[in-house]
Amino acid sequence: MPVAAPARLYNGSVRIDVKTMQAVIPAGEIRRLEDHWPASVFDISDVMKNPDAASVGKAWGTRSGKVVMISFNDLQYVTPLAQVKGMIKRERKYAHFATMRTVESRAASQPAGVTA
Repeated sequence: MPVAAPARLYNGSVRIDVKTMQAVIPAGEIRRLEDHWPASVFDISDVMKNPDAASVGKAWGTRSGKVVMISFNDLQYVTPLAQVKGMIKRERKYAHFATMRTVESRAASQPAGVTA
């Protein structure tokens, strides 16, 4: 079952509430994302301690231009680009990111010699 990570606009930046941390895409990076370039994702507690903190992940638009993906802490999150654009234009209050998980194929998960 996917886990939702709500995102909201705060002073031009996008804040994503994840179970273990609050990630942020700074306002300057949002412009990169809108222009179809990868954007940096930061842990907000790191940025508050040190404005020159290293990024913890990245965000990017897919080739289709319909989805925004975010990757950090070995997890990937996905949301429709329309939700992000609506949030940036202040037409939506939130964008909901869903956690993506890899799923093993049924054949790969069965012991050797056992057929489906």
